[in-house]
Amino acid sequence: MSEVFASVCDDVVMVTAPQVSVFGEALVDLIVPEGGEVHATFGGAPFNTARALARLGVLTSFVGSIAEDRFGSGLLAELEADGVNIEWVRRTTSPTTLALAELSSSGSASYRFYVDGTSAQERFGDVSIPSGGWMMTGGLGLVLNPVADQIVGVLEQRSATTRAMVDVNCRPKVISRTDEYRARVAKVLSMVDVVKVSDEDLSYLYPNTPARDAAQQVLESGPTLVLLTAGADPVEVLTAQHSARIEVLPVDVVDTVGAGDTFGAGFLAWWSDYAGTGTIEPQALADLDLVARALKMGVHASAIAVGRRGADPPFRDELDTSLWG
Repeated sequence: MSEVFASVCDDVVMVTAPQVSVFGEALVDLIVPEGGEVHATFGGAPFNTARALARLGVLTSFVGSIAEDRFGSGLLAELEADGVNIEWVRRTTSPTTLALAELSSSGSASYRFYVDGTSAQERFGDVSIPSGGWMMTGGLGLVLNPVADQIVGVLEQRSATTRAMVDVNCRPKVISRTDEYRARVAKVLSMVDVVKVSDEDLSYLYPNTPARDAAQQVLESGPTLVLLTAGADPVEVLTAQHSARIEVLPVDVVDTVGAGDTFGAGFLAWWSDYAGTGTIEPQALADLDLVARALKMGVHASAIAVGRRGADPPFRDELDTSLWG
């Protein structure tokens, strides 16, 4: 991407490309607890991921469309407050997309989305990804056109030294053309380096197939690394040569809004810290020792997030320095 982060020191401008460019939607979650009062929070999986990355000290850009209404202005201000670069945010007169997040007694969330004619359906501007670093996407960005096709195009055009990760974050209640969606996701999964996918995602993408078998099919389609999550169960790691299970932390859950996004951000933040401005080679992503360390960061970051209401990812200084690369 052509945008940069610039700082001035003794009249010398130092310019650094983003370590992670996050593509997708920014929306408002209307959170409905059991027997409680409805309240609105800013969200959207890519939006949450971008904020979490920036809070963890990663140079991050958000690429997507944000409405010109009051909700949109709040979304933009939240990104800026956390230090996310917004040069490639496109403002639109379409209203902000809404998500209804209904919480169970255990704090887990189920979602309904209101997307027709809203900002999440709008194309973002023309972008080019820089060499090195990461591209991250998922969620509604893989569902809604023309954005979905635009994201596929950016993935196809990225440099060979730019790693890509997708968090599928499947949203069945938004998907009207199931076969088209499954075909698009299959194409995306074959193009990226890292896939984060839940057992619920796989049950939709691969009906009547056990989650572990479906994850193996995803791996065989092209990515170097597949991360299979299943709520509080261990994270299953799959590479061409190895597999492993990484325990998650026991924690008192307030709600799960943004938990998966924070987990993915923690994982990417570890790699960004490990590589600095260098390039992550694909073989590093197949090294289970390195992957386990990155996942530990994701697990610890998400454990903090689920102890808070709404998508409120931790800052870097809330995590033990021993976790970093």
